[in-house]
Amino acid sequence: MQEDELVGLYDVVTANGERNRGLGTALATELLRRAHEDRAAIAYLQVSADNVAARHVYRKLGFADRYAYWYRSEPGPAGSLSA
Repeated sequence: MQEDELVGLYDVVTANGERNRGLGTALATELLRRAHEDRAAIAYLQVSADNVAARHVYRKLGFADRYAYWYRSEPGPAGSLSA
């Protein structure tokens, strides 16, 4: 998603059977290239702390951690999801 000079990468996923072939790196590189051509100057993304493979790709592309985030919800019955 691009808004003015900002571009965000969201929901970049590689199918299990296609991993370790450089597809995630190639896709992210192309998305960033196109955004740069469209005058984006700042890129950002969110990735889970435990997603080692994605974090490796993003580090290769120059991304670094800025802050951690987490979702909060009201306590509910055990095993239920509450918003």
